[in-house]
Amino acid sequence: MAHELIESISGARGIVGESMTPHLALHYGLALGTYLEGGVVVVGGDSRTSHDCLKSAAASGLMAAGCDVIDIGICPTPTVGIAIRNLKARGGIAVTASHNPVQWNGLKVFNRKGEFITPQQFDIFQRILSQPLLPLSEWKQVGSYGRYDKAADDHISRVLKLDAVNVRKIKRRKFKVVIDCVNGGGSIPGPALLEKLGCNVTAINCDPDGRFPRGPEPVPAHLTQLRRKVLEKKADIGFALDPDADRLAIVSNEGKAIGEEHTLAIALHAVLSQRRSPVVVNMSTSRMCQDAAEKYGCKFYRSRVGEANVVELMRKKRSAIGGEGNGGVIFPASHYGRDSLVAIALVLQHLSESGKPVSDATKDYPNYVINKDKGELPVDFDIKLEKLKAKLSDVNIDETDGIRIDYSDSWVQVRKSNTEPIFRVIAEARTKPKARDLVRTIKDLLK
Repeated sequence: MAHELIESISGARGIVGESMTPHLALHYGLALGTYLEGGVVVVGGDSRTSHDCLKSAAASGLMAAGCDVIDIGICPTPTVGIAIRNLKARGGIAVTASHNPVQWNGLKVFNRKGEFITPQQFDIFQRILSQPLLPLSEWKQVGSYGRYDKAADDHISRVLKLDAVNVRKIKRRKFKVVIDCVNGGGSIPGPALLEKLGCNVTAINCDPDGRFPRGPEPVPAHLTQLRRKVLEKKADIGFALDPDADRLAIVSNEGKAIGEEHTLAIALHAVLSQRRSPVVVNMSTSRMCQDAAEKYGCKFYRSRVGEANVVELMRKKRSAIGGEGNGGVIFPASHYGRDSLVAIALVLQHLSESGKPVSDATKDYPNYVINKDKGELPVDFDIKLEKLKAKLSDVNIDETDGIRIDYSDSWVQVRKSNTEPIFRVIAEARTKPKARDLVRTIKDLLK
């Protein structure tokens, strides 16, 4: 099961040389080119060692379908989306497996808005993708290949021009920052943005060679080096990115990894304190975000997990900010996509406005303890889920995404992962034992 290709609205992911191959990337390129019916298409991706191999294959498929390819090189995933809009392209492909282990890679598909394809677009794209033979362009209609090397600079400029970000005020704070980019796609633009914001920057793991020196997911267990460096440098804050730089985690001035859930909560306070807006997050995101929305008198909504699902609901609700609790901030004033560079700017904006260190800023809103667990996905998972629902007949169940149960001051959810061959159980409560017990209860009932 672990070697199978995983396909969902979040794209395709697999182990390189097994389920993720140049043949697959070529077919994805052909399918996307067929779907887009030609035109300019942007390709880029994170720094994994298979980047060039898979990107070249995808680009070949796109050109064979009549598309003109613009390669923007190693970059954050959100940079691909922004480049699509700046270059007036018809779509794009990011070669990345996001937070998955180093042996994985993947393909994320964008539409002409520079966003991941919507659920409706995904259905059409899947039908094209399922065809074993796709039409090829004749010799005079084969597409061209070119490069554009300033996409990351364009991305940084876009962040610095955001109305919600007071660059002068941030510069006056002269933040001392340590940033850990896990040798991924954010290794160059991450430190560059901080320098533009007047920060004293210490960069670690910022050589984009795709050889990850820690676990790629920026969870507290993987941030020991960053925590030590923050204390050593007496820094105000530490930032940790995942390989494709769409997620951001924070280490406080006290050297504590406060958890990815706080990233979106702090960003919400930065934005909602300036303007009122509906807030949209996914079903697995902390109640800290709901509390933030309520504090400012804003409506609050939850979508299915998956960036495209969050974006779709944000559009419907005209939300000015939303995201996912894994450190993924979505700020439409920049673009509709999770973006660690936007998150960095909004976090520093909130700290500059409050004048508080991170350790105190997180005390301004109710804190919860979130417990995340996972298990290998059984073949009969859907059957087990139905049996679980029968066992939980005495409580109200939300089936928007898997099963979620809300209590007065806690919640628990179990769902199938979009990106790995696992199921996830997530619970949140006021205390660690309560959150842990909720997870354990669900896992026991699943057995």
